[in-house]
Amino acid sequence: MLMKKKTIILFALVLMLVGCDSDNQNLDNTIGVNTETSNTLPDGESQTEEIDENSTSTEETTVKPIIVETKPSNWYIRLVAEDPVRALKSSSSQLGELEENDATQEHALKALNPFDGTYLDIVFVNPDGVAAGDYKSNFHVYKEDTQDSWQFTVKTNDTTAEIQLTWQGLYVLTPYTDDQSRKRYKEYRSVTNPLIKHMKLVDIVSGKEIAAMVDGKVEVYTFNMDGQNERIFEWVVQNEELVLSTKTSLYSTLKAKLIPNNTAALNKLSDIKKSDIFDLTKPPK
Repeated sequence: MLMKKKTIILFALVLMLVGCDSDNQNLDNTIGVNTETSNTLPDGESQTEEIDENSTSTEETTVKPIIVETKPSNWYIRLVAEDPVRALKSSSSQLGELEENDATQEHALKALNPFDGTYLDIVFVNPDGVAAGDYKSNFHVYKEDTQDSWQFTVKTNDTTAEIQLTWQGLYVLTPYTDDQSRKRYKEYRSVTNPLIKHMKLVDIVSGKEIAAMVDGKVEVYTFNMDGQNERIFEWVVQNEELVLSTKTSLYSTLKAKLIPNNTAALNKLSDIKKSDIFDLTKPPK
């Protein structure tokens, strides 16, 4: 009887030992599966040091997408006039286009009279759509696929001054509505926008036309006041890209230097064919 009890106890101990080994094995298997799952990439490959290196290399060689700029419908530029001799500069005048029905009236800023006898300024005189007067800003309502132009005046007290006229921008505007339901604009500057290729400055007195930018550089137009306190210019945005020829520059330079009373010289220059002077529909010869 005693031997039978010892046999039962021994058998029970053996079963307990087997059960412990089974539990330990199951625990080991569970840990192994979890570790493998956490180190598996979505494509089923194991995550190893070699794959990490390849992943870094792939990121370095990835080609970034090219962003193609389009002509904006909301934009502006700043006109800049400078008299280096007298250290005078005016750079607060703005012109542009907005997708607003009341853009001209809403964004017209009146110009102030000079504080003293020495001054240099750029103003829009009696622009359309607002009350008569001088303005520092002139925004037009954007109309797709149409030519647009802004006439402005450079004013100074020195009738012999040599003035440098240029521009800053192009500032592209993105409209948004603020927390008070007011229309506002975010801006960024772009010197590569395709609209720039359609812009030119026109000297009304000499007839000279200057591209806004040539070979990636903003143009600076230097002129003399020629005994006047005011000089009128026009900024033009045309449908076609601007095409300038060497004959255009030669003609404009000569004409600008002529004395206004020299009628014979003016008539001689007028004999040049118009197509040889400035033709936007043909490439330079």
